[in-house]
Amino acid sequence: MKTGIKLNVTKPIRSAKTGMFLPREGTLVSVTENLGRTLLLVEFEGGQREYLFEGEVEFETGNAPRQKYCPGTDAHFEGTCGNG
Repeated sequence: MKTGIKLNVTKPIRSAKTGMFLPREGTLVSVTENLGRTLLLVEFEGGQREYLFEGEVEFETGNAPRQKYCPGTDAHFEGTCGNG
């Protein structure tokens, strides 16, 4: 998962901010780990940004394997956090 890639929301989700349903297509802005969950910050048309769970989206690049991220960063890592 790299920032800037296009993704699709897999089910209807209401915005926590506006209460309206989110658009189907968005762009990945960042990835965050919180309490053992992966949260994706997604930017939608018009600049609206929302946090979504990994299971709520599919990436347009096909079935790319899931990659791991170090908590608190947006950087992809190989192996374990901090050990490169």
